[in-house]
Amino acid sequence: MLRSLLVFILIFAALPVAVAKPHVGVLVWSWISYMNPHRLTYGMAYNFNFLDYVAAVTFVGLLFTRERKTLPNHPIVYLLIAYFVWVTITSLFAVYQELAWAKWIKFFKIILFTFITMMLMQSRGRMEALIWVIVLSLGFFTSKGGLFTILTGGAHRVWGPPGTAYTDNNEFALATVMLIPLLRYLQTQTENKLLRWTLFGMIFLSMFAIFGTQSRGGLVAIAAMLIFLIYKARKLMFGMFALGLAVIIGYFVMPESWRERMATIQNYEQDASARGRLDMWKFAIDVANDSPIVGGGFDVFYHEGYRAAYLPEGVEGRAAHSIYFEVLGEHGYVGLILFFLIGITAFFTCGAIVDRCKIHDELRWARELAAMLQVSIVGYASAGAFLTIATFDLYYHLVAITAILRVMVDKQLKALEVRNQTETGAESRRFRPQRPNPAAIRKS
Repeated sequence: MLRSLLVFILIFAALPVAVAKPHVGVLVWSWISYMNPHRLTYGMAYNFNFLDYVAAVTFVGLLFTRERKTLPNHPIVYLLIAYFVWVTITSLFAVYQELAWAKWIKFFKIILFTFITMMLMQSRGRMEALIWVIVLSLGFFTSKGGLFTILTGGAHRVWGPPGTAYTDNNEFALATVMLIPLLRYLQTQTENKLLRWTLFGMIFLSMFAIFGTQSRGGLVAIAAMLIFLIYKARKLMFGMFALGLAVIIGYFVMPESWRERMATIQNYEQDASARGRLDMWKFAIDVANDSPIVGGGFDVFYHEGYRAAYLPEGVEGRAAHSIYFEVLGEHGYVGLILFFLIGITAFFTCGAIVDRCKIHDELRWARELAAMLQVSIVGYASAGAFLTIATFDLYYHLVAITAILRVMVDKQLKALEVRNQTETGAESRRFRPQRPNPAAIRKS
């Protein structure tokens, strides 16, 4: 009861602040979305819809704030708009209208706050505050899960917090995979030794949390991130070393049952779960082939009529188990192309930021953030190949941060260029040789 009361006090005390400073509303929204503090209580707070109140006051603050309210001028923004418009169109033609619009509303809230984030968090301080909120909110559970795995020797599976978007062990593994690079970024920006070691401990425990979930998708994501880090080895040696060490230790610490489960990645023909995924992937392809433009709409995979029509006899229907086939089946080939373009554009935008900031020490923080965002995107793209989580809010938050970062870097580089030109001009005037005075020469 006391915890429930505390959550009410903390959140409602922040509402007036969010009206005056709407970027605080983005931080509170993110805290509730990722940590779900009300789910750690009992009583009235447990099922209370705090997010609607936070969203309302943040929107009011956004309308009345005198701050400049513009979206970053970047292709990511236009792709997000196009993708949202497209999923709205596919929802109009969805075969399962009731579930489709319920999922559309959920995605609308995610996209809405993605755009509000891009409007209000256009400074390094605000952006890093958002990253800290994400890291501490998710890191509480990932560190707890890693410690549980170590203490139990991996004998029990780690699950995400109940009532959240990542309750399932596979989804929790994905969230943890995407969190680790953000932890590393904050560690590189922190001068306090105690805090740096605390963040390192959270990275280490988060790795064990991934092992504890027994998620094969999580293991694939770790492997993909390691390969990417090796490719970027000269820049990201620490990350490669830390991930590699944790993988080696985790492999020998985890029980035999864990190694047997991971071995089924190679022997997928003998694994019922893997065969079921292949059936659902074929389901998605068949639905998209029959309706290539709009697909079947949100949650077509749960329509009993479509399951009977597209699945082999005796095969039980399930979720899509892949962000790519999820989008393909729900939104057709057009939706899949837009979804791909968002991820690809974000990935290469991060790479461009890293390249442009190489020779500027003032922008070292941006270079390191872009590199870690790139690793998180790799983690999402690889683990997401086996998960139904195409509407995961953390992914869209990171894409938004990428767009903000690129625009900020462009502005700072222009400012540096102007400053250098000004300094060069001043230096040239200072050392310019004076012309002799003709009148003085004639007198002599």
